[in-house]
Amino acid sequence: MQSVAQLAHLNDLDLALDALKARLAEIAEALKEPVALRETRRALAAAGAELAGCRARQAEAEQTEQRAADKLIQAEQRLYSGQVRNPKELEDAERDVQQLRRQRGQAEDALLESLLCAEAATEAHAEATRKLARLTAERAAAVAALRAEQAALGEKLVAASARQAAVRGTIPAQLLATYDALRPRKGGRAVAALDGDSCTVCQVAASPGKLAAARDGNELVYCGNCGRVLWAE
Repeated sequence: MQSVAQLAHLNDLDLALDALKARLAEIAEALKEPVALRETRRALAAAGAELAGCRARQAEAEQTEQRAADKLIQAEQRLYSGQVRNPKELEDAERDVQQLRRQRGQAEDALLESLLCAEAATEAHAEATRKLARLTAERAAAVAALRAEQAALGEKLVAASARQAAVRGTIPAQLLATYDALRPRKGGRAVAALDGDSCTVCQVAASPGKLAAARDGNELVYCGNCGRVLWAE
């Protein structure tokens, strides 16, 4: 029957629409910000916080070292000025100088540690910045391509939907109801063409009676194996 040919045509249109919608869904998913970009952005923020902390410790260490140096200079000037003559005071002054030298040494060690921290943090921050810039540029190019494809597929979807509606309008309602009920159960393919005496979907040969009925076209004939409507072109 002519309606079976129309069902076969409709099935092809529906499968094409399914493919368009599936690709559009993939594009919508792909347009979401990727995990790598989010992680790199977080890594850059963490590197910035670490760099700020290292620089704060460096500034504090520099101030501490400067104070220790100033105190040591004053203590040494007092010790070596000749103004301290009392043995006990001289001993105390020498002890103060030794203690201040140790304090300055500790302050210098802390300053060096903070400088190394700042250097490493600066490099990590620079690397994260470069990576984010690279990923952002790559993402921008990918998004542009996806948007272009999305727009083109959107136009195809509109046109295909119009063709689908036109074909559905030519098919009897009862036949459409049968088709619409069968298609979801058959993975979208409700109508299978015959290739010789075999169903092109499941590759199983139809019985002579089914072949004759399908070729006659006066009734719907179903594949005895997969249950799809057989269509003899």
